[in-house]
Amino acid sequence: MIGTLQSLRFIFVMMIFMSHFDYRDIRGFDAGGDCGVAFFFILSGFVCSLGYGQRIREGAFRYGDFICKRLKKLYPLHLLCLLFFLLVSQTTLDMKVMTNALLLQSWVPDPEWYFSCNKVSWFLSSLLFCYVVFPFVYRHLSRYLTLAVLLAYAAICWLIPYDQVNAVLYVFPLVRFVDFYLGMLLCRLYERKPGMDVRSWMEVLLVVLLFVALTVYPFMDAKLRNAPLFWLVLLPLILVFAQESGVVSRLLKSRPMFFLGSLTMPLFLTHQMLIGILLHRLPEMPAMLMLAVCIFVILMISWGVQIIISRLIRL
Repeated sequence: MIGTLQSLRFIFVMMIFMSHFDYRDIRGFDAGGDCGVAFFFILSGFVCSLGYGQRIREGAFRYGDFICKRLKKLYPLHLLCLLFFLLVSQTTLDMKVMTNALLLQSWVPDPEWYFSCNKVSWFLSSLLFCYVVFPFVYRHLSRYLTLAVLLAYAAICWLIPYDQVNAVLYVFPLVRFVDFYLGMLLCRLYERKPGMDVRSWMEVLLVVLLFVALTVYPFMDAKLRNAPLFWLVLLPLILVFAQESGVVSRLLKSRPMFFLGSLTMPLFLTHQMLIGILLHRLPEMPAMLMLAVCIFVILMISWGVQIIISRLIRL
């Protein structure tokens, strides 16, 4: 993966982390959660297109190999986290657990299902659908398809009642594929205009615009918060930072940031469960100290999980 984008993954997963951290004066950073999720869907579409787009165009793409690699990347960690959840919570096996194990939970428009077990695994459920349909959609990328996708999204936003915003706009795979699709389009633009002349001020401006979007988030309509608010910033942000040429990019390409970026997936899948355990088990302490302790402990655990999973995959 492009080095700057690898490091950006850590920054956005920490935004999701902060959306789930609620202790004393520190309240859940809801804007960071919605922004982070949108970023990862867009980035996934971008990276898949960058890695496999040319093979699809040349007819050298092997669908079975692609899906096997995606499952190998997602499933061991997902099942390990699910097993940990079942052991800690002493949850009995039922249909919700089975649906979660098969990564089908995000298809059920009920929070007791799509947020069952390890709650954040709904993302893997929707992402897996994006992977399944990716090569078929990529072959038909066009202005007309893009117009149809965006019109369909606008119609869903208009028709969906507000009490179904989470179930449909935030979680449902068919809707979250729109973010993934925009990432695919972004990759096409990136490939057609290689070596953009990116100045440091552009990177700084995009960072400022991201903060602006996060600031206005509470004042936006609930139907725009999940993704459209952040598309306007995340799409140019990924495109610009993919060039790796500004002063912010140089900071992102440092070894510590690249290492932290490599922990993104285990950090994402373990953080919510571990936050709940740590806040319950650790003694009372100042809010900022508790936050620092939780971040350190969860990073260390994520590093350990990453090592375990990498060794399992090699077997």
